[in-house]
Amino acid sequence: MALPLVSVIIPSYNHGQYLREVVESVEKAGYPNTEIIILDDGSTEPSSLEEARKFQQAGYQVIFQENRGVAATRNHGIRFAKGKYVIPLDADNRVLAPYFFKGVEILENNPDCGVVFGDAIVFGQKQAIWPNSPVRLDQILFENFIDNCTIIRKSAWEKVGGYDEKAPFNTWEDWYLWLDFLDAGYSFIHLPEFCFEYRYLENSKVRTAFADRLHRLEIYQYIFPKQKRLIEKFSATGDLPKDKARKMLSDLYGQLAYYQLGYGNISAGILSIFRAWRMGHPIQKIIKTGLGWPIRRFFH
Repeated sequence: MALPLVSVIIPSYNHGQYLREVVESVEKAGYPNTEIIILDDGSTEPSSLEEARKFQQAGYQVIFQENRGVAATRNHGIRFAKGKYVIPLDADNRVLAPYFFKGVEILENNPDCGVVFGDAIVFGQKQAIWPNSPVRLDQILFENFIDNCTIIRKSAWEKVGGYDEKAPFNTWEDWYLWLDFLDAGYSFIHLPEFCFEYRYLENSKVRTAFADRLHRLEIYQYIFPKQKRLIEKFSATGDLPKDKARKMLSDLYGQLAYYQLGYGNISAGILSIFRAWRMGHPIQKIIKTGLGWPIRRFFH
């Protein structure tokens, strides 16, 4: 019986210096039914373009396009993918064998599973390990802890319409996808093994975007309606205890109020802090948010 085809999607924007490492990691994994799709997302560095052309000349699938951002680029690559399962792999990271063998087996045996995610080894400008744990609704609905490097059922990606290309700043595109998978009824299974290597770079896109508080405000405002709807949905079905759901909503309103009062619309911030209070947000946090906003607004 033939093994399912796994498609590895590698977007690259000025990361040509890492392409050989990432491709070698796929090949070293040794899974016999793998396709590799490299997408150069409008690189401006000649060396990155040259490296991508070398892979194209060597017979690899390489797509050159104008810069569209990581969400649109991943979607574009997955549309070309022939595999039943997909591994989105950033060009500066490396994948390990468990995703191909054990991850595929998990997906084959669990048709309601949309995503298998594992642990990571951190390397680069920081060395560490990144252990993970099974998904809990009270965690994943409030914050993302699953890196983009997973193994995904392609039909699940198709069902939810792929990565959200309208999300601001090309940040948290993986989290938006996970929430869409949850909304569509797919489960997540944690594979407790090192499944990829994550390169830590101080100037990565997430850390760069979050250095700007206005960016955080826009990101939190964008994702809030989806979080709120899903919390209410899972509370209504009993998958999320009502007291836990209420606390999560109060924390979300409090978080939104913090950024709206400090860096955005003051009226919206006052409304959010009032809603947080009505949901039972701790009074000391409300006072801190309410009294601290002029300092944040005028001295940052």
